[in-house]
Amino acid sequence: MRISPITSVTVNQTRTTTNHSYPVKRSQITFGISEHERRIEEKVKEKTKDMSWVERNLLGGKSKARTSAEREVEKEDLARDKELLVQKTINEETKKRVADQMAFATKIEQLRQQDTARIAALEDAQRGHIQWQREMYESSQQTTRMISEQISSFANIMKEMQAMRSESERTTQELIKQLIEAKNTNNKSMEEELNRMKDELRKEFEQKYKIKAEEAEKTKHMDEMFRKMHETNAGKGFGKVGGYQKEKDVLITQIGNSIISEKSGQPTEIPNGILFYGPKGNGKSLFARAFAEQLGCHNVKIELDIDEATNLRNLKEAAKKAQENFEKDGTRTIIRIEEFDDFAPKNSRIVAPLKSFMDDVSQKYHATIFATTNFPENIDDILLRNGRFSVKVPLAPANKSNTTDIVKHYAEKFADATVNYEKIAEELVSVQPNEAYSNAKIETIIKGLISEITEKGKKTFSHTELLGKIKEFGADISKQALEKFADQIIYMRKI
Repeated sequence: MRISPITSVTVNQTRTTTNHSYPVKRSQITFGISEHERRIEEKVKEKTKDMSWVERNLLGGKSKARTSAEREVEKEDLARDKELLVQKTINEETKKRVADQMAFATKIEQLRQQDTARIAALEDAQRGHIQWQREMYESSQQTTRMISEQISSFANIMKEMQAMRSESERTTQELIKQLIEAKNTNNKSMEEELNRMKDELRKEFEQKYKIKAEEAEKTKHMDEMFRKMHETNAGKGFGKVGGYQKEKDVLITQIGNSIISEKSGQPTEIPNGILFYGPKGNGKSLFARAFAEQLGCHNVKIELDIDEATNLRNLKEAAKKAQENFEKDGTRTIIRIEEFDDFAPKNSRIVAPLKSFMDDVSQKYHATIFATTNFPENIDDILLRNGRFSVKVPLAPANKSNTTDIVKHYAEKFADATVNYEKIAEELVSVQPNEAYSNAKIETIIKGLISEITEKGKKTFSHTELLGKIKEFGADISKQALEKFADQIIYMRKI
């Protein structure tokens, strides 16, 4: 599962010409409170260590290095998630197999009669599990080298268990033969020694299988916890977003109902653009994805390029594709643009053509632009006016009601009966207005706690444990950022 980094504050850099200074790039000041962000920063440093200052800061080298680093960390996190996912191979069949193995350990005298059929069943189950895993991952297009290695590792464990049992049977059979011989020759001392060896063999076998049974139980626990985490992350539409019912209602009222009417073939007017703005980490990008899914729209993201002309060209190509899709299935496309202040900053050469494009993107291409930004004041005013971004929504840090819903969204499947969601929310919002917890930070805290209890073999956490984790991390949105957000709201109302 992925945890959004929330440890950066943006600082504008400017490039100066003879007559003008204008924004070129934004740097990130990192406070080091996120392991995710720390890993990204280490990779960025490694990728940029041989770059010149000009290449790194003016030619976009650092930005590209960061994008590459984020993708690498994302792949590493995905590999870690898939390592958990592979544990799903331990299911009810494995539980039955372990039970059979434990029964066998207590009935070692019956090993010779039962073993042939049991080994065959084990091999069939093993082949079935491996084949099921491979088909599942291939069908979902998630097969990777790590998954193959995990599947092979699971197969090796099963082979080890089979080899242990075969070796135990072989040794037992040898002892039985010697016991029969000792009895036939009336060799009491040899008979006693062989019985002692047989008992030691049984105890050794039981000990080894006990260890394997404990490993299987731990794997089953990991499987259950991962399944719950997957269910939490698998919400659809606005089900992905905890709280913020007011903002959801604004989107449905001002644009969602019109999209529904358009799908039914009714003539309707749909805004050209939606803009979400506010402090980093409060879910602006998540809202954009959830909105598109909630309304059943096509959903495409424009990747930010250092070249403004390339950005505009990519946007126009996405719009043409949106028109083609609408002609095929009558479904609108939501075009997502994150960090819109970098996409089209003030005094940018693409402002004029972008203005003309946004004037009729909805009617001409059946597409709506859903843009997000932390710095709306850096976007040219002409683009922010009604007719282009007719829906402008400030996304503030969560209040108590929203925080309660957010905590419950991420914690409910893992919290025990002692957790009081309202009390937890009170703790989180109590730091306002001097600072605030972003929604991403709340998610990070809860998921971090889930990882901790999973490693300890626990299935739930308590109110005290969650409260302690909150105090350990602390808030991530500064008073300065909150004051800036208040100024942004006033600025946007005047446009």
